[in-house]
Amino acid sequence: MDIAESGYRQGGFAGLSFRDIAAALDMKSASVHYHFPHKEDLGKAVVERYADNLFDTLGAADSAEDKIDDRIRRLISAYQAAYAEGESSCLCAVLGSVSPQLPPAVQTAVDHFFARLIAWTEKALINTEPSAYPNAAHIISALQGAMILSVATRDSRYLDNVTHDLMPKSAA
Repeated sequence: MDIAESGYRQGGFAGLSFRDIAAALDMKSASVHYHFPHKEDLGKAVVERYADNLFDTLGAADSAEDKIDDRIRRLISAYQAAYAEGESSCLCAVLGSVSPQLPPAVQTAVDHFFARLIAWTEKALINTEPSAYPNAAHIISALQGAMILSVATRDSRYLDNVTHDLMPKSAA
């Protein structure tokens, strides 16, 4: 699944085949098919694993132990770490950009990822001053767009600038 995730992040869903994965593992394509009968099954599993890993990193969006600023810092740090990992975009940003061409199960998993991410961010922002942060969709859109622009131009300053702008002012 690591190979599939990396392949999807670098070349999109259509840019990776079971043969590519099998070759990277020095095995037959049938061995990959044994675990994932269809490419759609693999894609769905990779997106779900990616989402679960991100949400494990983010932690609870409403923990009484955390300040709102700490939650937003974790979200920003997750995007910075994802970019630093091979100057690559968020898996779901890559797949989301071609969502109409994805198999239904993969499309649904990507949709679910973004719904969860926005819901997590909304919950993280509860009880903030209205002017303290933009709304959840704005934050996610800004981070996603800046990451894509940084990857496309091979220039991290776009993501750096947006993360600086979104960073809690007490930490900027």
